[in-house]
Amino acid sequence: MKSLLRLLWRRVPALPAAVALAIALSLLASACADDVAAPEAPTPGTSTADPTAVPTPEPLSGDITVFAASSLIQAFEEIAVAFKAENEATRVNFNFAGSQDLRTQLELGAQADLFAAADTRQIDLAAESGVVVDDHEIFAHNRLVVIVPKANEAVITTLQDLAEPGIKVVLANVGVPVGAYSRQFLIKASDDPAFGPDYGANVLANVVSEESNVRQVAARIQLDEADAGIVFSSDVTTELAAAVTTIEIPDALNVLADYPIVLTTEAEDIDIAEAFIEFVLSDAGQAILVEHNFIGID
Repeated sequence: MKSLLRLLWRRVPALPAAVALAIALSLLASACADDVAAPEAPTPGTSTADPTAVPTPEPLSGDITVFAASSLIQAFEEIAVAFKAENEATRVNFNFAGSQDLRTQLELGAQADLFAAADTRQIDLAAESGVVVDDHEIFAHNRLVVIVPKANEAVITTLQDLAEPGIKVVLANVGVPVGAYSRQFLIKASDDPAFGPDYGANVLANVVSEESNVRQVAARIQLDEADAGIVFSSDVTTELAAAVTTIEIPDALNVLADYPIVLTTEAEDIDIAEAFIEFVLSDAGQAILVEHNFIGID
């Protein structure tokens, strides 16, 4: 400041001291302003975003194909609608059939992203064949019921009646999950004094048809082509319930079916496939399954 005043005094000797001081202060303020560094402009192409911020995931987009057991038709179709409502750019395509037929199709080279079966045996066999990955998720359970036509001309009112001579029974074949479970029920009942040791053999002697999936069993009874059949409780849809009467199987004699879902080894869109599994396991997915008479997971 003193050197600045001296400079002004030398250049303009007649300049009053007060004026010189004012000019000096003005120049000093200007110099200080120049010393404040202006913020550097961002380098072109450099992001100014917060590096700690969590990035928004890209929306899912694409199609998947799900091979699913016949008993899942209504539940999975409704789940697919709900899944698409949350993932608009996706589409879920289904192939419904008996679990054993679906496994065979995969082993013969059919393309799918997911396999949902009505028992773990078909998943285990598929894993041994190398067409699905080793890890699967149990997403639901099911139980057996006996159905008879509404007309019930055979007058079947109890489980014991299935063993009476002349009764026409329809089962799924033993290679189908529900067919294997049905035979397990017959074995359990044969060990129960209320049924007797010959119960299972007598019921099997009454079998007039063995179907390749549970929906075919239900259809035979719905069309009144036989006197009784064994299906999953989830197969008793609103439409079927109007045409048949259900006879419950006690828990002690019943078989709890596990429903697994798994990625195939040839899955083309793993992100969507995994998101679909997560949705099936979610509260929303479980609620839909329960509405269709499945038993949800804990």
